Amino acid sequence: EHRYLKARPGYDLTLRPPKSVSLLWALGTAEQRSAIRQAHADAVDAVVNYMERHAVFARRSTPDRARIEVDGVVAAAFDHRTSRAGDPLLHSHVVGANLTHTVEDRWQAIDGRGLYEHARPAGFLYQAHLRHLLTERLGVAWEPVRNGWAEISGVPRPVIRAFSKR
Repeated sequence: EHRYLKARPGYDLTLRPPKSVSLLWALGTAEQRSAIRQAHADAVDAVVNYMERHAVFARRSTPDRARIEVDGVVAAAFDHRTSRAGDPLLHSHVVGANLTHTVEDRWQAIDGRGLYEHARPAGFLYQAHLRHLLTERLGVAWEPVRNGWAEISGVPRPVIRAFSKR
């Protein structure tokens, strides 16, 4: 039995810090803003590297649909500074083409299953890496981690809610 899937031109992986980080980025000093922007970029890079190593494969067209190792992804990251509602929200869209170069020297579509299987761990990696970098670079302290996320300690919840219209 053959399953026919709708063609998919690409994938969008969106990575964003907790709201308190976006608020410190928007309202902080030039040094804080720069450190947060760089930590965010470094965390995004860590996720792309993780996905390329663990989630991106192609498949053979043979009945066993065996995985084929690939060289990586063709992607671009687009940084945004606000939410659709206009609130401060530093985030990046990593937009990848549904195309990869295999170790068999062919260009072919990505097997998207790995991207979906690793999306949640990749999000946790982003958050953990960002927390580590901001703790190291700015001395930031964190609320307890819940479901992979933690807000910066000391940022009042009403302030976070006030800048979270969506």
